[in-house]
Amino acid sequence: MPASALQCPNLTVGRHGVSDLNLWDSKQKIRALLEEKGIQLKKRFGQNFLLDPNHRRRILSALELPAGAKVWEIGPGIGSLTHGLLEMTGDLTVFEIDHGLIRILKDLFGSSISIVEGDFLRTFRDTARNSSLPRRIIGNLPYSSGSVMIGSLVEEDLLPDVAVFTLQKEVADRMLAQPGGKDYSAFSLVCQLRNRVEKICDVGGAAFFPPPQVVSSVVRLRRRPDAPEGPQQDYFTAVHDLFRSRRKTAANNLKGGGLKSRYSWESMKNAAELSGLDLGRRGETFSRDEVLSFTRALSDFQSPEAS
Repeated sequence: MPASALQCPNLTVGRHGVSDLNLWDSKQKIRALLEEKGIQLKKRFGQNFLLDPNHRRRILSALELPAGAKVWEIGPGIGSLTHGLLEMTGDLTVFEIDHGLIRILKDLFGSSISIVEGDFLRTFRDTARNSSLPRRIIGNLPYSSGSVMIGSLVEEDLLPDVAVFTLQKEVADRMLAQPGGKDYSAFSLVCQLRNRVEKICDVGGAAFFPPPQVVSSVVRLRRRPDAPEGPQQDYFTAVHDLFRSRRKTAANNLKGGGLKSRYSWESMKNAAELSGLDLGRRGETFSRDEVLSFTRALSDFQSPEAS
């Protein structure tokens, strides 16, 4: 992959262009650019820019991007991955919350990218409604809200066939966890409903500027061939109900959970029997397939009654 964004066939440089071919590899040059623009990084936004070109290449390769395909990038920062994406597609929409970094992106990339300004969690639904959905999503996600972003995309069924995210390792471990493991959680079951999750690599803090105090992981979500289409609200509610208390059985958690507002306890017991869900087990022992079978059986009751 060429190091220079100037060699990107889809790049129309902004007012200042990309004057330094190694900008994204050097913390000194990044620091100088931020000082020149009068920008102070905000810890709450999780602004850590990936310096290591080898990790950038690996992340971009993991995206398996078809030539020219539409891409969303969440949290581009100063464009560490953006310039590489523009070597692969001319249809790139980026979501950035920081006004100072937006100015840098406009200066560097001009009209080559479409910028959606503001909090991703507040803007992605309107963006999805007003334009065609992306073939790929990529993002270096803030540690404070990355799991919420992924969960929202899953629940809205907006993840494409392949998405690649960099996020805190402990969050990635929860996404990858299997039933019975210490990291297995409601979030594991949310991520695994429509996707198979795989780890690409871990990335140490030294690969970023400024360096975070934790290890990051790169994960790829690939849509499952048997992914259920459309809203799956009963599934998501059941998942959160089952993990209300890790020490309680499924029966005790479901009796006091959100499903009771839609279904009677008798309906839930009947659905568990039909699907083979053992209500005497704890929530962290159930697989994605078991919970999905249960909620599908539950939906067969035509007139759910609140208990």
